Amino acid sequence: MSEDTETVSVQGREFQRTSLDEGVYYAPVAFDDREESRLTAQHEIVSRIFGDGLFSPRIPVGEPEAILECGYGGGDWAVQCADEFEDCEVTALDIFPMQMDRPENLDLVAHNLNDPLRDPDIFKANHYDLIHSRFVFPGIKSGRWNGYIRDMRLLLRPGGWVQIMEYLPIIQSHNGRLTDENAVRRWWQEYQGAMGDMDRDPRIGRRLKRLLLDNRYRDVDVDIVQLHIGDWSKNETQASIGRDSVEVRMRPGHRRWICADYASSVQMIGDLLESLGLWPFTSKLGWAAAQFEDLMREVRAELQNVDLNLYIEL
Repeated sequence: MSEDTETVSVQGREFQRTSLDEGVYYAPVAFDDREESRLTAQHEIVSRIFGDGLFSPRIPVGEPEAILECGYGGGDWAVQCADEFEDCEVTALDIFPMQMDRPENLDLVAHNLNDPLRDPDIFKANHYDLIHSRFVFPGIKSGRWNGYIRDMRLLLRPGGWVQIMEYLPIIQSHNGRLTDENAVRRWWQEYQGAMGDMDRDPRIGRRLKRLLLDNRYRDVDVDIVQLHIGDWSKNETQASIGRDSVEVRMRPGHRRWICADYASSVQMIGDLLESLGLWPFTSKLGWAAAQFEDLMREVRAELQNVDLNLYIEL
C-alpha cells in the first residue's frame, strides 16, 4: 500500500494517514463505507437542486472537450460527467486516490489542492471548458484560497466556466427557534473555533464572489441555496429534498455496495456534521469519543425536529 492510500482508523472511521500527519484533510475518506455512502447521497441531493443535472442551469456546457474536477471524493460527479460526455477528457483530482471502476475518458489523479495547479504532467493552461470544485474547504488552508481561485482561471480556455459550491455549515432556523443552547449551535461554535486553529475557513462560501472578482473572472453569479432539513417547507420540491437530506434511501441497483448495517438509509446532514467534526472535536479539542457521540445524538434528534424549520446554506 502506498503512503497516499494508507488509512488509519479514528473512532471507527477511516482517515488518510498522510493527511492527518501533514495537516491536510481532516475528514474521513471515501474508502470509509459510511463516508462513501454519505458522498453519494450528497451528490444525488445536489443533482436534484440542479434539476437532476451536473451543472447550474446558467452554465452553457454544450459539447465540452476537457473538464477538470478538484476534489472528487467518492467519484460520483466525475463518473457521471464522463458517462454523459463520452467524447470529453475528464480529469479528477483528490488528495486520496480512491480507485473505482470508471469510464475510459476519466483520469483520476492524486493531488493536494494546497499545491499549485501547475504541474505540466497533470495540467494544461487555457485548456478546460469547465472546472468543478465542490465542498473542499476542510482540505484547503485559509491563505491558499486566493491562489486556488487564480490557478483555476489560468487553466480555463477562453470562454470556459468554473462552478464552485461550498457549505456554510451553520444550521439555521427559518422561524428563529434555535438558541445557543441547541446542539446544532453548540456543534458550530466548537467546530468553527477548532477549524480556525487548524487554518481552515468554514465560512469561505461567503467570500467566493469577492475572490473571483479580484482574480478577474467575468460573468460571476452567486446563488445561495437554502437546503431545507426535513419536510417542513410548503414547497413540494423543497420538502422532498429536505426530507431526503435527513433520510436518503439509496436507489435500487446503485453502483455502490453499502455495508449491511448501514444500507437502509443515509442521514446525509447528520453524517456530514459527524464527518466534519469527528477529528477536530476528538483530536484538536480533546473531547472524549463518548462526549462527541452524545453531542451527535442530540444534533441528529434536532435535525429530525421539523418544528425547528432548519436549513443549511450552500
